[in-house]
Amino acid sequence: MAFSSTSAALLLSTFICFLISATLLRRRYSNEPSHVDHVDQPRACKQYGSSPQPPIESWRSILIPKSWKKWHLYPRKQGPVVGLVNSLYVHPIKSCRAVRVEEAEVLSTGLKYDRSFTFAELLDHEGKLDMNSSESTNWMFVTQRKYRLLANIRLEIWVPDPESPDYSPDQANVMSEGILRVRYPDPKSDSPTTAFKMFDIPYSPTEDQVSEMGYTKEKLTIWKDRPDVLLIASTTNASPPEWIKEIQSYIRCLKPLALFRVAAGHERQVFRNAPSKEQLGYQSVVGFVDAYPLHILGLSSVANLDQRLASVVPEFKESSALRFRANIYCDGPEAYAEDSWKRIRIGQSMYYVACRTTRCELPNTNQRTGVKHQSQPSKLMKTYRNIDEGAGLGKACMGMQMVPATERGIIKVGDEIEVLETGAHYYIKQ
Repeated sequence: MAFSSTSAALLLSTFICFLISATLLRRRYSNEPSHVDHVDQPRACKQYGSSPQPPIESWRSILIPKSWKKWHLYPRKQGPVVGLVNSLYVHPIKSCRAVRVEEAEVLSTGLKYDRSFTFAELLDHEGKLDMNSSESTNWMFVTQRKYRLLANIRLEIWVPDPESPDYSPDQANVMSEGILRVRYPDPKSDSPTTAFKMFDIPYSPTEDQVSEMGYTKEKLTIWKDRPDVLLIASTTNASPPEWIKEIQSYIRCLKPLALFRVAAGHERQVFRNAPSKEQLGYQSVVGFVDAYPLHILGLSSVANLDQRLASVVPEFKESSALRFRANIYCDGPEAYAEDSWKRIRIGQSMYYVACRTTRCELPNTNQRTGVKHQSQPSKLMKTYRNIDEGAGLGKACMGMQMVPATERGIIKVGDEIEVLETGAHYYIKQ
């Protein structure tokens, strides 16, 4: 196809504008700590992932007209490949800041490092929650639904580095599969948006480390489940670490607060819309995610919502993508095309698309600032995304929940997405 000089100039100017916008976006998020000085680096480790800049459609999606993409970039008419993985995110502590990664290991529970930890508050048996339990404690998981400032707790994942001079199989950080570094705003500072404190915890402590650090097993209520979990720290301890007390103060939690980790072998089983154990060859399980192992969302769907939001809430200047806290954002498919997916291939692995993601009001919280809008985008979505009869009236849907077809896999940014099966969805409630 021949280009006129005018078309070439227009294409070049569009590309330059895109580069400028991307640069400005990175500068806007430059206050996000994506690394630390070598002196602060955990021994025998290297950093995995970076600060969560919002996903944007790739230059291929922005610059190439949809009519061209259909035939050349994403050949919908010539085969089932509909797009690419644009970006990947894990959320090591439920409802805290995401970590953006280029490649992730896929486990039966979802992406490794995703929702392995959660904060929880202690409820008494006279509160609104009564599990009729004989347990002496009643810990209930918490999220941004109640404590929006959790969004400002930043996370870093440090993984064992065989190239490190400190590396050895029996080094503590290696044995625990790395370190989770937590940075939280200092509640005593006059500038809590820029003054941060930090602490490190082992990502997957060994039995000896559990004993040495005084971690204990407890019961935790998460939705209708009550699994055994590992108690990392609690304000109810005789001598609680300073960081748990300061986080309790920062998020304005009036009840005792604790941090828990998923206990190996005590994951929650997934049923409802998930494929059966017979169909998968294994029982689908999750850690601290709400319902299903993985969440995928098309950027065209986000762009469509953002266009609608612009006329309703002009102050929404940035992409709303991160508000939905998905694991996988994809380029290529038309807006809401993912609504009808039933089975897809991403890279070399297959996934069952179990159901739509029903949305609560958590997306009303800006994931960069922790500021919650009084009604948007939830109110707008309810006007046109109430599309699943099973979800019920007033329940908007955005994105899809998935279950890996195998217990192990790898997913990478740039992986092709191939639709293997489409069909209708009907959401089954808890």
